[in-house]
Amino acid sequence: MAKFYSPEQFRELCKEFQKQEKTILDWKGEEYSTEADRIQNFREIANFIGNKPITISPAMVAFVYLMKHVQSIKNALVSNRVDWRWEAEGGEGTKQRVADVRNYLLLLSACVDEQDREDERWRGVVKEMIAMGFREMPMVGEDTK
Repeated sequence: MAKFYSPEQFRELCKEFQKQEKTILDWKGEEYSTEADRIQNFREIANFIGNKPITISPAMVAFVYLMKHVQSIKNALVSNRVDWRWEAEGGEGTKQRVADVRNYLLLLSACVDEQDREDERWRGVVKEMIAMGFREMPMVGEDTK
């Protein structure tokens, strides 16, 4: 007998996850950030860790959190201990871990988007300065002729 996962089953699974992901994202978001800044915790942790000579971006912090959940899912699969529920004895079920991965991908995207917007602002400032006749500062000892 051939196995198949029908389009209807897949749609229902998608609906279930979308509903739960939003609930989890809102609930955990309140724990880790203010309403004004949804990626505050990634920025703060990057600042805690990122002392020179080591620097780490909020996006890398989000990526590490994401990978923690991916590793947990991998460990459940490898050990054949998938608990396909939202909540399990002692914590999160595998469904919640999968939802967390999807949510962390969104949070990672927000961190990357913020960095890209900041980079774009700096690129705009440099372009304006060049247009105003400023050029890059010469390095120490560099001939300016």
